[in-house]
Amino acid sequence: MRLKKFASISAGAALVAASVFSGSAAMAGETITGTGASYTLSLQTECAAGYTAHKVTYVSKGSTTGRSDFTKGVSDFGGSDIVYKSTETKPKDFTYVPLLGGPIAISYNIAGVSRLNLTAAVISDIYLGKITKWNDKKIVALNKTTKLPDATITPVYRSDGSGTSANFTNYLKQVAGSAWTMADSFKSAATGVVGVGASGNSAVATTIKSTANSFGYIDLADANKNALAIAHLQNGSGQFLKPSIANSKKFIEATSMKATGEVVFDYNKKLAGAYNLSLVSYGIAPTKAGTAKADAVREYLTYFIKDCSPAKAAAVGYVALSGNFQKTALKLVAKIN
Repeated sequence: MRLKKFASISAGAALVAASVFSGSAAMAGETITGTGASYTLSLQTECAAGYTAHKVTYVSKGSTTGRSDFTKGVSDFGGSDIVYKSTETKPKDFTYVPLLGGPIAISYNIAGVSRLNLTAAVISDIYLGKITKWNDKKIVALNKTTKLPDATITPVYRSDGSGTSANFTNYLKQVAGSAWTMADSFKSAATGVVGVGASGNSAVATTIKSTANSFGYIDLADANKNALAIAHLQNGSGQFLKPSIANSKKFIEATSMKATGEVVFDYNKKLAGAYNLSLVSYGIAPTKAGTAKADAVREYLTYFIKDCSPAKAAAVGYVALSGNFQKTALKLVAKIN
């Protein structure tokens, strides 16, 4: 039988869920389900579709739900762009498994504008309602050769619990100032947040695409999939860079990974040629479960890290783990049982 794949997307794009089954009934051993981060959806789709040892389903619900689903036993493995918070209930026996890295793109929809320079401070002011027009003097000062319209900006943000939001708000907190706190819920990250919410990275992307003079933060995969314009963001060295696999990889690999798999970023880091607004996304998987499903999760995530991601991540819009990062990830995935 041929590989079978299907994706289900909820009405109104309020929730993006993708389920991918791979392998024939005769070939496949276990059926395993992962839920969580929408950031990783495009590569999870690619990898699950090409995997034949077991049937794999990955449902994009956002990182917050991915962590809670795994804790509650709803899923066989979770997906999250951040580790558990100190205030959250954690499962008894589990391991983090770093899966991939990548940039958070700032996409926009402004007719006639092919290049847009932005800083963390300007982005912060837009989301806080302090800058409301594209031809505001602060934006014009960053884009002296670009004609910006006298048009009202529509900021778009994630309305669901999101690891992309958590990393983005942590970036704003570090680079733009104390008005921000790191939060899965974007609207709770600062007082006076304005804009339009959408559930999941894919829905943010389609909202930007359909809304004139809008902008928002999404994974590079969804920005490329929707052919969205992407802003050049100022890095710690003062350069304005459009996100790419190479410049995101440069920033990610300049930070060390803990033995637990966690990566803690300094978003103010001065590193020429690096795109600072980047993240690492994690799988969350059981240890000491002693089940065939746990074995299947270990086998699938090993395939994801060792085979699928190095072959397919860059083409989709992600940074595959390599070197010491990959070695650490494989040590952690080996703990799953």
